[in-house]
Amino acid sequence: MSNQNKIILTIAIILIAAIGLVYFRGGNNQGDGQAQVRPIDATDHLSGQLNAPVQLIVYSDFQCPFCSQFAETTKKVEQEFKDKVVIAFRHYSLAGHPQAEKAAEASECAALQAKFWQMHDKLFADNVAGRMSLEQFKQDAAELGLDQNKFNQCLDSGQYADKVSAQKAEGDQAGVTGTPTSFVNGNIYPGAYPFEDFIGSDGKPEKGMKSIIGNLLK
Repeated sequence: MSNQNKIILTIAIILIAAIGLVYFRGGNNQGDGQAQVRPIDATDHLSGQLNAPVQLIVYSDFQCPFCSQFAETTKKVEQEFKDKVVIAFRHYSLAGHPQAEKAAEASECAALQAKFWQMHDKLFADNVAGRMSLEQFKQDAAELGLDQNKFNQCLDSGQYADKVSAQKAEGDQAGVTGTPTSFVNGNIYPGAYPFEDFIGSDGKPEKGMKSIIGNLLK
């Protein structure tokens, strides 16, 4: 390989790495852009009151490691802002995550028995522990005290497969390209934004979710 080709290859590798960092650290220059996302309504899985002044919509994938990190951020948002924020969870299962769609369906089957958020936490715990499987989802349901026959029938039949696919299509239309992606009062924030302010991959200070939401409440 000539020296010129080596230089070109090195530059290409650096650029790819930089792009990856921007995305996975929360890639953030899009935070001030308005997007056409479906407003939160009673059909969503909600944590908080529908009429809260700050509306946080999260498009997520239960098998995505960055989504499990962002789930911790949303817990801190709930603790900090309480009834001033409502959080809606929507599915955006990525093709590269073979267990993601069934995990999403498992959360919907749990929701039939009023245990969506409990299953949400179980699934992200499975993600962190590296134990994502159909059998594990059924075990999670048993541990939550769900009616096992109803849950298994729901999950095995793919009862909510269409809903999971439809929410991903909605996300596509709203400008979602990866997970997690959140919308705060209509502004899009792609990536696993931390709760506290942070330094972006470009070395510049960036606002975390605490500051983003706090500024809206001033």
